[in-house]
Amino acid sequence: MLTDSGLVHDVYDSGRPWLSLTRIPLPHTPEAARRARRHTREVLALRRVGGESAATVELAVSELVTNAVRHGVCVCGCTRGAVTLTLLRSPDGRLRVEVADPARTPPGWPTGVASVDTEATEGRGLLLVTALASDWGDHAGPARGKVVWCEFGPPTDLPSAPPSVPPPVPSPAAPAPAPSPAPCPTRSARVSPAPDSPRPARPRAGPS
Repeated sequence: MLTDSGLVHDVYDSGRPWLSLTRIPLPHTPEAARRARRHTREVLALRRVGGESAATVELAVSELVTNAVRHGVCVCGCTRGAVTLTLLRSPDGRLRVEVADPARTPPGWPTGVASVDTEATEGRGLLLVTALASDWGDHAGPARGKVVWCEFGPPTDLPSAPPSVPPPVPSPAAPAPAPSPAPCPTRSARVSPAPDSPRPARPRAGPS
């Protein structure tokens, strides 16, 4: 199927490696969309995907699951076939949503805004998916039914790790001040000279 940009969107890219994040069966009832939204929110939160990226994927999941419940009718006309939601992630961070249902009839992908009547309610969900996703399409299921998928680029609002700050380099220690010389002791009293040695006594003259 060609879109306005001339790209083919109904070819399944099986060459890209995908890591399965979750795969759950959903009831074929209107409750399936609410359960799928809640489960998608929880899985993306565990992968630290939040904010606008998580809200976009959650909205696409809701639309694809709603379409699968409404139009995923088995060949026999019953709705007993399960609806399955699968979330995948590639090594480069791309996210992929796959919704399987028991119907073989491919969805009517819109080729532009003009292809969807503004008064119509059918087809507006797929128009929203094509506006949100970077790629989309469908392929036959492995056993029966079909798988409708869409892809999103790597989330742009992942929490970034804080930049590593190198430890502060200690400044070289300043040299210790040289000890000041001890003051010279002052003499509190004059040093008296040594006493003169006593002179020898002269012999006294006797009487003549």
